[in-house]
Amino acid sequence: MLGIVLAIVRDTVGRIALVIFFTALGEVVLGTTAVLALFQTIGAIGMARGLFEHGQAVAATTLVLIIAITILSMWLFVGAWLVQAVLL
Repeated sequence: MLGIVLAIVRDTVGRIALVIFFTALGEVVLGTTAVLALFQTIGAIGMARGLFEHGQAVAATTLVLIIAITILSMWLFVGAWLVQAVLL
């Protein structure tokens, strides 16, 4: 397995392909995790029984959205930065 990776990494196209593959894989994993967390917080809105609990659930939903967008954007930025670093 390591031999295959080392053979791919020798060429610039192989390095870029590996960076794009792992960036996309990370985006899929992080995006799926974010969607599952979002479903939980939306479910908490439906299960809330009072005004305070509704406020907590809406705040949790907002927090999940902000954190997910931040992490996904940072992961994509790091992938783009690595592609630029490989090209230089």
